[in-house]
Order: sequence, then C-alpha cells, then structure tokens
Amino acid sequence: TEGTKVASGTTAQRGSTTGQWRFNTTTGYFEGRNNTGSFSTLEPTPTVVSVDVTEVDSQAGGNQTFVITGTNFSSGGTIAFIGSDTTEFNADTTTYNSATQVTAIKTKSSFLNAKEPYKIKFSSSSGLSGISGTGLISVDTSPTWSTASGTVATITDTATGNHATLVAT
Repeated sequence: TEGTKVASGTTAQRGSTTGQWRFNTTTGYFEGRNNTGSFSTLEPTPTVVSVDVTEVDSQAGGNQTFVITGTNFSSGGTIAFIGSDTTEFNADTTTYNSATQVTAIKTKSSFLNAKEPYKIKFSSSSGLSGISGTGLISVDTSPTWSTASGTVATITDTATGNHATLVAT
C-alpha cells in the first residue's frame, strides 16, 4: 500500500544502464535513462495563473517588477512575455520564490501598446513550459499632446459652437 521503492540519488550519482528508473534528489523529479544515453525527466507541466501587475506604463522609464503565480515552477526557470502578435521576449531576471511563485523584472519600454495584451510564459530549465490562457498584461501608454498647455481659448458666456481644438495621440 506504500508503493514501490526505486533507486534515488543526486545527478552526479546517475547510473549508465538503459531503462534505469530513479528519483533524482538534486532535481526533485523521477527520471529514466533512455536509449540515447541521456535521462528523460518526469516533470510536471508548469501553469501560469495570474500576475500582480496588469498594466505597464511603457513610457514611464525604468523597470517593472512582476510577481507571477502558478504551479510547478522550478528553480532555474525563466519568464517570457508574449505579445498579441506572438512576439516573445524574456524577462531581464527571473527569481524563483516557490513552486507557486516567481518574480520577474523587465524594462517598461519593452512593452508596446500595439501588441497588448501580453501572455506570460514560464519555462523550466529542462525546457518544459506553460503559458497563461489569456493575455494578463495591458500597456497603458500616456498620451502625447500636440496642443500647447495654458489657455487654449477664451469663451464668453453667450458664445456657441466650437472654439478650440485639442490634439493628442
């Protein structure tokens, strides 16, 4: 009722027999030696569920820190952001907090309004990845005014019609 005991040991203690199945105490995953002489890992697929920052002001300058929540995160993994046009770029840094949380930092100017919303992808060091089901990050770009600040028009209380045009993009 307890299960079957399999061999266990560190990555450095791996054997050389094809078909050998073991628990790797370094990685925390079960693995087996395949017919090419390398090890295949039984690793759970990561999932990305949410992020604490859902809007980025790309013109504000500096970096944006994101705390990403999901499942099956592992040390050594990376976060990437995927635009609506499938353009993908990695976070500048990814910090493993726990199996359910990582922190990523990326330059704000990397996010373009035209490519929102951005999905988030976590890739483990072995290459297994999970992507959020929907775009989680929008880009909130500040408008650029063509009309100078100050008094734009003087309007009397009896005036009607249009008296000034304000332009922004």
